[in-house]
Amino acid sequence: MGKLRYTVLLCLVFAAFGSSLYAQRYLDNAIRRPDDYRQKIRLGLRAGVNMSDLTSAEGLDVWNGLAYWNLKEEYIGFTDTKPFKMGFNAGLTAQLHLTGNWYTQASIMYTTKGYKISSQQVDITATCNYMQLPVELLYKYPAGDIELVGSLGLFLGVGVNGFTEFIDHYGETDEPRLFHQDLQQPYVNEELGSTNLVGCDYTVHGAKNYWYDKDDSFNTEGNYRIDAGLQIGLGVEWWRFQLMFTYQYSLTYLYNYGYDFSYRYNEAGGKYTGYHNSFEFFNMDKLTSPRQHVLMFTLSYFFDNWNHGLKI
Repeated sequence: MGKLRYTVLLCLVFAAFGSSLYAQRYLDNAIRRPDDYRQKIRLGLRAGVNMSDLTSAEGLDVWNGLAYWNLKEEYIGFTDTKPFKMGFNAGLTAQLHLTGNWYTQASIMYTTKGYKISSQQVDITATCNYMQLPVELLYKYPAGDIELVGSLGLFLGVGVNGFTEFIDHYGETDEPRLFHQDLQQPYVNEELGSTNLVGCDYTVHGAKNYWYDKDDSFNTEGNYRIDAGLQIGLGVEWWRFQLMFTYQYSLTYLYNYGYDFSYRYNEAGGKYTGYHNSFEFFNMDKLTSPRQHVLMFTLSYFFDNWNHGLKI
């Protein structure tokens, strides 16, 4: 009986000691390191702010049926968009531990992109909203109570809604002013003092809408609904929180400058017949189609899940 008592007592001591170590380990990890290797998968929520823009504004005036020249008959067009259009992102995220300090993280989110431009008396505001799936490879470097995070990944988005608004502030309401005629070639007549510094392609917005137009960003011909590209990010993790700064660069174009609009010129008939797009109409070389790029600031919160039940 004596040996049995000592054996039982010893087992109780070891059980109590083991439970204390396990509880302490879980408590420490719950407070400081929720991404310990026992949690193979973590689920969470994410939300943040977007700052989006186009890689280039060059050619957007021509794409929208206008072209601008100076007195030397040199095309000037738009020079740049306004610095960044503000938006947001929100959705769900999941993180999977691979090995060592390596993780992968995937999200599904609603994100807003677009751009603003105000140049040459014209305002254009484009809003493009996507359902997006980014997939990233993460490396975490422990630094005290936090972990430094670096990420590299891909994203795929599908445009779900948005609008593009075009406003020409030259003052026309019913008829264009003299210097805003629909001529595909600029001219300067020094003797008469007449000039055409702005050309207007009426087939873009229609004969009655050349000064204002508002269209669905993704149901407009030549606009791409699919958005895919690369992303890179830096951030920190603490407890169940992850703060990331991410840059996304689209490999797909927002507008396809090479899109064939022959039918609308053929429908217009007369001098319009034979053109394929506004670049040909204005006798210009086709420019590079613009892409989107975005700076994202995102905060994610991961639940304490799987091992201990779903807990906030």
